[in-house]
Amino acid sequence: MKIRKVLTFLIVFSILAMMSLSAFAVSSSNLANKFQSNGDLIQGWHWLRDSNIQDYAQWTFENIPSGNNDLILEITALATNRSGGGRGFPADFLLIYEVPGGNVFITQKVSLPNVSSANDPVGYTCSGQVIIPRSDLQGASVLFLRTERISPHTNHLAFNKDSIKIIETTAEENYPPYQGNQLPDTNNQNEAFLIQPGIYNGSLGGQISGGQRDNEDWYSINLQAGQIINLQLIQPSTGSFNIYLRPPELTSNVGTATIQDNTKTLQYIANITGIWYIKIIRSSGEGEYQLSINIQNQNDAGSNRDAGDTPEEAIALLYPGIFTGFLQRADNVDWYSINLQERQTINLKLSMLSDASFGLSLTRPGSTSGVGSVQIQDKIKTLQYVANVSGIWYIKIIRSSGEGEYQLSVNLSDYPSDQTGQSQSGSSPIFTANKFYSNGNLIQGWYWLRDSALKQYAEWTFENVPPGTENLLLNITALATNQADGGRGFPAKFKLIYGFPGSGSMGGVFQTMEVTLPNTSPRSDPVGYTCQGLIMIPRSFIAGASTFFFRVERISSNDNHVAFNKQSITLSTGEQTSGFYQIESPTTK
Repeated sequence: MKIRKVLTFLIVFSILAMMSLSAFAVSSSNLANKFQSNGDLIQGWHWLRDSNIQDYAQWTFENIPSGNNDLILEITALATNRSGGGRGFPADFLLIYEVPGGNVFITQKVSLPNVSSANDPVGYTCSGQVIIPRSDLQGASVLFLRTERISPHTNHLAFNKDSIKIIETTAEENYPPYQGNQLPDTNNQNEAFLIQPGIYNGSLGGQISGGQRDNEDWYSINLQAGQIINLQLIQPSTGSFNIYLRPPELTSNVGTATIQDNTKTLQYIANITGIWYIKIIRSSGEGEYQLSINIQNQNDAGSNRDAGDTPEEAIALLYPGIFTGFLQRADNVDWYSINLQERQTINLKLSMLSDASFGLSLTRPGSTSGVGSVQIQDKIKTLQYVANVSGIWYIKIIRSSGEGEYQLSVNLSDYPSDQTGQSQSGSSPIFTANKFYSNGNLIQGWYWLRDSALKQYAEWTFENVPPGTENLLLNITALATNQADGGRGFPAKFKLIYGFPGSGSMGGVFQTMEVTLPNTSPRSDPVGYTCQGLIMIPRSFIAGASTFFFRVERISSNDNHVAFNKQSITLSTGEQTSGFYQIESPTTK
């Protein structure tokens, strides 16, 4: 096989060269500052192997340098098919990453090939790389990573603190160029060369060593779960060639190529992160072909990724709004999640932007069955439902036929939609604090109240809130844990003090109440500190004021540590619904 590049693109010699030599120019390397796992500890490795899939491993990386370059995770794991199992099995798992504050929460499937050498007496070692786009960090210098098994039927996995290393690539030297315009012949998958998106020329049908005919060429490419790969093969007039795509660790091909004139095209959405393989095989004749490779990131709901094929991989919609997604033959399902309060009404509208036909469903927490009735008019499907339980609800978009973009509108009753910048009828405006102050310990944008003397606090001032008859609704988000660098799943308990201008440090009228926000972190959240809830303040307590003060303090030194920031409290107006904490009467001083 002979191949040359038509444009200036870069090629890496092999996976091993990429991982162990100089395939990436390193500007910084970072080992985890903290590591935790509840897996079975055996010889320095924590094994994730329970049937309930509750075992996990998680890492915290701190002081990640700022910059524009993507981060590369070098991951090493052990894998086998059962306790005391066999050698040579890959490591398939979920990788979840998050930055402080909960604004970034991404889950993807990863498959690491088994790289154990033939003389390795155990044969469990798996290794590979995953790229995290710098844009996902949103300027954060701390990154949380968590791994879990995908299902009880996947291989047993083991990790330790050194299993993940972070490497930052320099923009100028992502891949060293291949020196020369001819590559060695690649007649099978094991000889596949790792290449990048670009345009290449190759040939099939000629004589190779041993007098044999060159019947196939193999290439490999690094894909992230959710990325769209587009392959185009232009055949010579003197030959007929086919093109195939193969996922990591599989022996069967995926996708179907279409043909027009002498050009074959194949599009597929990667469902797993890893090294994928491209195979070009000769049917008849001989000659040169042109191979074009293009990779695109999906951007469902503006997330720069695919919405996921399962509820566990759902994209969390933090606020109502209008969101755009994409489905096609290799990506049949998109999942979204949203936090609903009991008796809150959710209105969904799905508009198909092409000739495709997509389905819409809503699932309550802890269930797998859809609820509500979908109404259809032209190419628009709508669903309205009153939540009968508070918690994380799931929205499912499923492809029936065709492919293309869709638009999903999510509207909640008595819920402010201005947070998304969308205009939705029936929604009241949202107000964010004009002023904020806290003397808590500032850690990654959150002020932690955790001192034993209970002197730490956080305060918000809301100005120019218009008059009206509707009650005030506070949407409060906090972080909570039981100690410094503590555990997950703890509620946020604190004292809320409310007042408006007048005499006294807290205003002319103020009220104190104790609040406990439930921990709303999903099981796959690698940190598990997020707490959220709604509180209603009756308009009758306000006495016509347009400026309001709010202050939070811990109640006892034995209570959980809690954290807030300026965005922790938003204010809107609405009628009373169940599930709110309500101030019964004011106390004046």
